[in-house]
Amino acid sequence: MKKAFMDVSKTLKEHRFKIDEKKGRGFSVHHFCVDYQSEKYIKKVRGDYYTIVFDYVAMHEKRKMIKNELLKIFKVLFKDLKTTDPLIIGLGNSSIPCDCLGVSVTNKVMATNHFTDFLNLPKVALFNPEVIEKTGISSFRLIEMVVKNLKPSMIIMIDALATNNKEYLNNCIEVNNTGIIPGSAIKDNKKIDANTFGIPVIAIGVPLVFLMHKEMYTTCHVQEVVEKVSEIIAQALNEYFF
Repeated sequence: MKKAFMDVSKTLKEHRFKIDEKKGRGFSVHHFCVDYQSEKYIKKVRGDYYTIVFDYVAMHEKRKMIKNELLKIFKVLFKDLKTTDPLIIGLGNSSIPCDCLGVSVTNKVMATNHFTDFLNLPKVALFNPEVIEKTGISSFRLIEMVVKNLKPSMIIMIDALATNNKEYLNNCIEVNNTGIIPGSAIKDNKKIDANTFGIPVIAIGVPLVFLMHKEMYTTCHVQEVVEKVSEIIAQALNEYFF
């Protein structure tokens, strides 16, 4: 679980770092680009940050439209990347509703890494490192071992996010190409980005926890949100690769 990017998006808007915005009924899509100047100002890593914001009704009735927008984002971010051997990692604790987004997504994505080479498909591998309380090993170390053995062409990491703004709780999907720190909201693990293993890293997250006074809160319908949004993310990934 990491901090949500949307918490600093207002600052970006005020300083004209937004590149594109699209609005539909019940949802909107935003693209921010953090350059060298803005990186110093807002203390965010240089790169592209996309957010799809939606309301409760749109999450149910416009899932296909939101999925299509997410698929467009993937096509832009993955355009110049080698996507033949991706490793998709579902971060978080599968036993906790507000922290099981990553595992919920990977459970819905097709794995093809074990197929023989005569099939002309990307060799998609899935991995759920769980949390150190369950394994006794940090997520970073487990991911490091899998990457060294598997040697994927890119990494896609999915995690629940913590936000300081209730406005974004349970109603947005964030995507960036700047990496992620598993468990950063609780000061755990090391950052995983393009420099860590020498391959591109894409991070996908949804704010499912409200962070206030060093305490975390969630909502009574978070499990419903996880189910619907994980389906959207998984469908977009499956459609992109297959």
